[in-house]
Amino acid sequence: MDQQNKEISEMNLQEIRCEIDQVDSTLKEAFLHRMQLVDRVAEIKSKSGDPIYNPEREAAMIRRLTEDVDPQYISEYEEFIRSLLRISRSYQEKKLTK
Repeated sequence: MDQQNKEISEMNLQEIRCEIDQVDSTLKEAFLHRMQLVDRVAEIKSKSGDPIYNPEREAAMIRRLTEDVDPQYISEYEEFIRSLLRISRSYQEKKLTK
C-alpha cells in the first residue's frame, strides 16, 4: 500500500472509530435509562410478588427484537439482548434481596 492510500485508510479508520465512540455514548445513555426503568420494575415486583424471571416474556421480546435484524448480525444481536436481560434480572435480584 502506498503512503497516500495508507493515509486515506487511516483517516477512514479514525472516522469510523469516532462514529463508534458516538454510538457507544448513545448505548451508554440508553443502558442507564433502561436500568432506571428496571429499577422501577423491581419496585413493582417487590410489592406484587411477581417473579423476576418470566421466560415467556423474554422469549417474546427476543422474537420481536430480532425479527428485522440483518441475518449476518442476528446471532450477535440475540446474544446482546440475552446479556442485557441477564444483567437486568441480576440487578432486580440484588434489589429484591436487600
